[in-house]
Amino acid sequence: MSGLLTPFERALNAALAHDLESRSKMVQFDQRSIAIEISDFDKVIQISFLQEKLALSLDPDGDADLIITGKALTLAKLGSDPDSLFSADIDIHGDVQFAKQLRDLLEGFDFDWEAQLARYTGDTLAYPIAHGLRQFSRWAKDSHQSLQLNVSDYLKEESLILPDQSQVNNFLSAVDTLRADTDRLEVRIARLKKASS
Repeated sequence: MSGLLTPFERALNAALAHDLESRSKMVQFDQRSIAIEISDFDKVIQISFLQEKLALSLDPDGDADLIITGKALTLAKLGSDPDSLFSADIDIHGDVQFAKQLRDLLEGFDFDWEAQLARYTGDTLAYPIAHGLRQFSRWAKDSHQSLQLNVSDYLKEESLILPDQSQVNNFLSAVDTLRADTDRLEVRIARLKKASS
């Protein structure tokens, strides 16, 4: 087991030990594994299910039942939004039924980061660390949304690469007018040919 992942593995297993419903769902995952490919960090974390416990590793054996690929922030969102597992931002390869079962497990699993941190840092440090993580997550999400809006505005208004909605509507209207004019011209040409023959 990779030492870097040891605290996360212990925290997840400690939380599962107190979540009987999630543990009962894990029975169906026994001896199966998931490879999580974090595309923007070029890292792979393998999660193996062994007798209602999780084992995390940075050394995948290449024989995972399910491969989930996405960016770090997108994958981190799975804990609060399990349905995003099947979004366009995440690629899934392997056993799709297994992926659906995993989503069901995540939906019912309430992982209390603060409580688990307190086991290692004490209550005094656990709250500011957990608060900092939440703040960072919100900042990253807001920054991502803000960047998308700013880029979109720039492309539409500054660089004029993308049209705005009124320009799209005007273009479509012009296309309809051109199509109608072309149809009328074809009819007129057909009449002239008929008259000259």
